[in-house]
Amino acid sequence: MLIYKDGIVDEVQRFFPNTSFAASGPSDEFLSEHGAYRVNTFKPHDPRTQKLVSCAPYLEGGWAYTVTVESKAEDEVAADTASRAARMRAQRDRLLAASDWTQVADAPVDKAAWAAYRQALRDLPQAEGFPDVALPHDPNWVEPVSAPT
Repeated sequence: MLIYKDGIVDEVQRFFPNTSFAASGPSDEFLSEHGAYRVNTFKPHDPRTQKLVSCAPYLEGGWAYTVTVESKAEDEVAADTASRAARMRAQRDRLLAASDWTQVADAPVDKAAWAAYRQALRDLPQAEGFPDVALPHDPNWVEPVSAPT
């Protein structure tokens, strides 16, 4: 477990070599008593338009952070969008290939439903918001039922 103490980020054993801790590490109370903080290498952000950038450790909300959130440059956003689009097209292509069998003459399926599904897959790149769109469900898909609360 990484902790921050006296301007340094390192494993907890470096700072407290003669102390044993549970598998979960030292308690928040122990860290507070010794002027140490848990280290967080993540901050909430929108990965489509923002990125995490490594930085010197800083304290915020009882944690030490080693990243900041920055806006992506236009070329980074465009490259990420192109990459997501390529992944979405590849997934679409796999689904089309996996459902090819439904269109053979003797396939025991609702051909019209499967043809509509396959057309929806082919139309996906023209959908509003592509590549940030949901894939259509195949005709055999069943809505999951959540457990009663």
